[in-house]
Amino acid sequence: ASKTKAIGALKALADFAIPDGLDPATQTVAAKAKDGAAKALAIVQALPENVADALAAIAKAEAALTGAPEPAAATTAAKDAGPKLPAFDVLRVEPDGSTVIAGSAEPNGKLEVLDGEKVVTTADVGASGDFAAVLDDPLSAGDHQLVLKFTSKDGKSMLSEEVATISVPKDGNGADLLAMVSKPGAASRIITAPKGGTEVADASNPASPLADKPATGETSAAPAATPAPTGELALQTPGLPDAASGSANPQPAAPGTAESGKTVAPDVMVNAVEIEGNKIFIAGTTRSNAKVLGYADDSLVGQDTAGSDGHFVIDGVAALSVGDHKIRVDVVDAAGKVIVRASVNFNRPAGDQVRVAAQSVPSDASGASSLVPLDEGELGKRKAEAGKAFGLLKGLFADGKQPGDEQLAAARSATEFALRSVADFRPAVDASDVFKQASGSASQTAANALKLLQGLPKDAKSVGAALDRLGAIIAELTATPAPAAPAANDAASNEPKTIQQAPLTANNAAVIIRRGDTLWQISRRTYGLGVRYTTIYIANEDKIVDPDRIRPGQIFGLPKDALPNAEELHRKRLSGQHL
Repeated sequence: ASKTKAIGALKALADFAIPDGLDPATQTVAAKAKDGAAKALAIVQALPENVADALAAIAKAEAALTGAPEPAAATTAAKDAGPKLPAFDVLRVEPDGSTVIAGSAEPNGKLEVLDGEKVVTTADVGASGDFAAVLDDPLSAGDHQLVLKFTSKDGKSMLSEEVATISVPKDGNGADLLAMVSKPGAASRIITAPKGGTEVADASNPASPLADKPATGETSAAPAATPAPTGELALQTPGLPDAASGSANPQPAAPGTAESGKTVAPDVMVNAVEIEGNKIFIAGTTRSNAKVLGYADDSLVGQDTAGSDGHFVIDGVAALSVGDHKIRVDVVDAAGKVIVRASVNFNRPAGDQVRVAAQSVPSDASGASSLVPLDEGELGKRKAEAGKAFGLLKGLFADGKQPGDEQLAAARSATEFALRSVADFRPAVDASDVFKQASGSASQTAANALKLLQGLPKDAKSVGAALDRLGAIIAELTATPAPAAPAANDAASNEPKTIQQAPLTANNAAVIIRRGDTLWQISRRTYGLGVRYTTIYIANEDKIVDPDRIRPGQIFGLPKDALPNAEELHRKRLSGQHL
């Protein structure tokens, strides 16, 4: 009600017609008041419904519009942290392209919002470092990429790492609107207008909830264009804190080690290599969290740490001439000792854009492979997230405490979302029968836990009374399976096992997913419009466990032409239908 009253009062002031004949001084004051009211109106309309988030946004808006400094402690901490790149905190986009941005940067300077090379609006950044900006003109229909540029009083400029990718629908239909904030190496955050009106999300928080919105996805190297499950705006489920209760899945042992202390040789594979001029990208798979070093013709290219699913991408500079070359990837332990390596040859054709890919999965001399299947790693990650989410929920009741309604709703929603992601998991079509059976059992167990949780009343007493029953089901879900027996023909202790792959072959219809990539962006580069990302998803459905979870190191095929109904499929996904 207070928000409605404030909007009404500000709108009346913003729409006030300044009478003719006023003296210049009064005319200036009145015009300034109208302008300030218009800016304040846009910001108030963009406030989150959550009280705490709204108060934080109000404080930012007040500081940005009045130049009022924040507490000295915060200012001191900001100085100690070094130069602060400009960043998006709040992003609101209307279906007609009207846009409001709030964020933070270094104090006392000028902030420009760039659409490509065009400056679409400017704002002054006060002593607090916060700013609020309303675009002078609505964004035109089509795709836009907004970047923040901060210029200090001494003329030094900084660009934001974050990029806001916005797609404004031609017909003003809010269901087709996309607003996404992405940053290299971090989860992209999708912000969309729900049906029946536009809402605002805190762009700094990948888990800002909206009430009662449909569910669909998450990402890391993030894709597409759909609201996240249970109304969450994040493409990636944020890492939940470890539960004090210890009910979450235990952390896996460091790569290359076993509980007995003996070194285990994890497999490694080079899946593809991309060359762009003198830049080279080596994509592959190994055990989760393993450290890998990449070489081209025995010269170091770079290093990376594999993700939880085992994917890695090593990038660097290597001037490779036309002809035959060798790529090598070493998996090393904490001391830098090589545990296992993969070696593969390829022929570099002429041209600045080259892509070569593996023909098949290699094996060692026995034909056995200890490589963790990629979808197995994904399922393990989802199960661990479910355990952590439940641990957070259970922790609210520790020592006889009774959580508040908002705390309980947030933890319960996170647990339901994590359980649903396991229940909805489907293995790849070429997965082993053993894994298909295991994943089916996990999905059913998660579905049972989800059904129990969703059937509980909303009050804390009812949820607390059911924690033991719920915990028993989730303990079954997150139980660590017995490790597979090691291969009989382990490599000699003094020499690392070497996997020799068949030569890589040219494949220009494939793309290596790199950090910060999204299906939307790849589609825009390949097919001209981001909304055609569904073409890539349909073509790689056997590799994409969840269309909103693409990860660095994955290799996707790119059809030559976009599907004729790609945009229709996008709208279908937005409505919550399965493609």
